[in-house]
Order: sequence, then C-alpha cells, then structure tokens
Amino acid sequence: MKPETKNCAIYTRKSTDEGLDTDFNTLDAQREACEAYITSQKAEGWKAVQTQYNDGGYSGGNLQRPGLQNLLADIKEGKVQTVVVYKIDRLTRSLMDFSKLVEIFDEHDVTFVSVTQSFNTTTSMGRLTLNVLLSFAQFEREVSAERIRDKIAASKKKGMWMGGNPPIGYEAVDKKLIVNKQDAKVTRYIFESYLALGCVAKLKRELDNQGITSKTRISKRERKTGGKAYSRGALYSMLQNPIYIGKIRHKEQTYDGQHEAIISQNIWNAVQENLKNQAAAKRGHTKADEANLLKSLLFDCEGTPYSPDHTKKSGKIYRYYISQNLLQYRDHPKGTMSRIPAHEIEKVTVNTIGNHLIGILMLDQITDHQVIQHIKKQTLPIEMFIRTCVNKIVVHQNELQIDINAESLKESIQDNLDLNIPTKTKNHNHVISVPFTIRRAHKGTIILKPENDEYDPFDLPPKQLKNLIRGIIWRDEHFAGMSMKAIADREGLSKAGVQKIVMGSFDTLMSL
Repeated sequence: MKPETKNCAIYTRKSTDEGLDTDFNTLDAQREACEAYITSQKAEGWKAVQTQYNDGGYSGGNLQRPGLQNLLADIKEGKVQTVVVYKIDRLTRSLMDFSKLVEIFDEHDVTFVSVTQSFNTTTSMGRLTLNVLLSFAQFEREVSAERIRDKIAASKKKGMWMGGNPPIGYEAVDKKLIVNKQDAKVTRYIFESYLALGCVAKLKRELDNQGITSKTRISKRERKTGGKAYSRGALYSMLQNPIYIGKIRHKEQTYDGQHEAIISQNIWNAVQENLKNQAAAKRGHTKADEANLLKSLLFDCEGTPYSPDHTKKSGKIYRYYISQNLLQYRDHPKGTMSRIPAHEIEKVTVNTIGNHLIGILMLDQITDHQVIQHIKKQTLPIEMFIRTCVNKIVVHQNELQIDINAESLKESIQDNLDLNIPTKTKNHNHVISVPFTIRRAHKGTIILKPENDEYDPFDLPPKQLKNLIRGIIWRDEHFAGMSMKAIADREGLSKAGVQKIVMGSFDTLMSL
C-alpha cells in the first residue's frame, strides 16, 4: 500500500547576516542536510515542499521572523504536515516560544523533526527531552548576551562607538564616528536655538517652520527611515546625548570618546541646566495632571497624539481625550475616534494591565520563591505602573495596542513591593492587543467595551501558579547541578514531591 504523502517544510535560520552573501552559506548547508534526511524517509511518503523558509540575520530569541511567520501561515492553511530543521535552536531558543509553536503544531497535526536530534513531539517523553534541550539553548543564548554586554561595556570605557545609526552630525567610517560638517551645522543650530527659545515645544515648532527634518537613512535591507519632522522625544534625547561633547555614555557612566566634539562644553552645560530647570517646573504642576492618567501616552494609528480636555455641564466635569488633528486643523481623524471618553479608556487600560501583569513578568522569567505571596492584582498600584511603564497606547478603529516596557515594570514592582526580581539581560517591550467595540449610550455618549475579558494565560489559580513557578525554579537549579534530594531537603518536601512539581510544570507549560 502506497504511504500517504507528507509535505515537509525545511526551516533554516542564522542569527547574523555575516557570510550570507557567499555562494554556499550556512543556510544552504542546513537545507542540504534536511533535504538528505527527507530523501531517506521517501518510503514513508515524505516530500520536501518547494517553498523556502529562510531567516538569515534573525535572532532565535523571538518569533518575529518573516520566514517563520510564512511557515506558520502555510501550516494553518494545511500546506505542511512536517517541519524539518537541522537543530532545535534553529527554530527557537526560547522555551516559552517553543511551547507556543508546539501548540500550533499539535492544533494542525504537524510533526516536528530535528535532523541531528531525533524527537517525536506527540509524546510526553519527547516534549520533556525537547524542553531540556531548549533550556540549554536558552542558557547558551543568555550567556552569549552576557559576553556581548561585557564586550560593549569594556569598549565604551575605552571611548569606542559601538555601532547603530550614528547621531546627526556624524558619519560612521570604519566603525568610528567622523564629523559630517554639513550635519554638524544642524546639530549646533538645534542646541543654540533651544537656548534662545528655552523650550523644547518652541524648538520643535521652529524646526518645523524651517523645514528641518531627521536625516534620511537607507538600511542594508534597503529600508528607508528618517526624513520626518523631529518629535519632542527625539529632541529631548538629542539635547541630553553626551556624544556631542566627545563623550560616550554607558548606562549611568560617561567616558571620554575617541571622536571629535561638535558642541562646546559651555553650551552643553547651559542646555543641561535649562533642561533641569524645566523638569523641576514640570514636577511642580503634577496636581493638575493627576486626573489625566493617560496624558502623553495616547496616539492614533497615524501617530497623532491625543490631549486631555474636559467640559462642565450642570456642575459636573466630563473628561475626554481629543485628537490633535481636531484641535489644530479642525479635521476629524480618519479611521479612529476624534474624542475618547477618559473614564472609559482609563478603565480599560487599568483592567487590561492588571489582568496581564503576571503573564508579562512570567515571560520575563521571574524566579522569586515568594512571588505568589506578593503579586496580587488587587493590591498593586496599577495606575502608578501605567505612568512609569507604558511606552504608548495606540488607538485603532476596533483595537487598543498597549506597549509596555517589561523591564521598567519589574523595576517598579521591585521598588514598591517586597520582591526580588532579577534584572533581565536585555530590555524589551510587551504589546497587549485589546479588541473593543463602540456603543453609544443616550445623548450620544461613546463607551468603549472590550470584546472579551480574557485573562492572561498565566493567570492561573494561586496553587497551580505557585507550583508552576517553583517547578521552573527547581528545574533550573537541577540543571545547574543541584540534586533533587538537596532541593527537597531545603524546601522541607520529599524527593518524590519535588519531582512531581517539576514534571507538573512541564505539563502546565504545554497546556498554556
């Protein structure tokens, strides 16, 4: 009997784009090995699909990769029955991301094969072995990140520029910053204009009137960026960047750089003093802004900000956020609301962050033994977290996107609660999508109503969540060399009890 044909998709990945322009690179080598393996399974009906799913120059630390996204789309359309990779870490280096991928594979009856490591993800033992290997892959990724961080720190102490887009006024030549005389004039004009005007908002208007925009750049992948009006945030960042006085900043420290200064020390000192005075004046007027929780955080899908406003009727104050398009140009923004009721959107934001709080921290790999006793949503000052941890909230026609800095969130919890949450190796953002519908009450009042009140997948019952966290902690300690008996003695449990919780944490992760 002829076996059923199985369409096999080969996925390849390389973290950097170094060497990808050669005739035969590592992606070709991975594909060749996978094709040979598929050919060896021809008797079982295996057949390689012609579509190539390659991600050259993409990290395995997240799932935002074009090749992988195309693969997942084809899986959901039923075009693929088996995914073949050279090694597991080519697919992902994150345990959490892998659990999501396995869930998608299981949902669409797709099997997963590693050419150099034989596994079957449909069995519990296969999943356990995969999780063990992925834990080491994630550990390797974090160790590599530590090495890179240490190298960057050492290089910056020597005053070396460590890459990225060079600041306006400089060009990158042989990995060094060289002054661009034409752009340097713009930099000096910005600093001097700020001193003359004394306000970043006025500086922005002046630059807009003069038609001065950010520098246009073309990336290696031919993506065009820049060429737009300066935002106030970009101007604040520029005015506080010590690179313009020949310094290199690393975290809270500054070091003498190997590049030439553009701004004199006297102008720099005057600018910093003025910025400091402005900040002090702003702090003195916080009471007027306390009611407007989302001030400076709301934007429409075109990037236009919303500003807080209010009206009085029958002695009662009604607050709302109004689009700057409507304020400045009397133009109703297309594709979104011109006015948003303040109470409604603030309530949605507070509830959403409260519901997702534990999940955000879990994705950040919290490892505190007492975390369950402290993280209780009803006791957390969510409004304070919004002020310090939300980057922005984008209002679409039927959706809110809340962009949260998970690192700032951890720091805020650590500062305000009795928690010890380790510092993550790299800052990252976490975007929460909140679908909603608009309904109008009597007299035309707009009310935002979330389409569902789903909780974060990690918002488990306290006992189950506690065992999940303990299982992850104890598993990592066991991999680091501590015996199960030593863990059991420390926790006052039996060895079998510890093993049961560790194994149960794997099952919980797979079910999320």
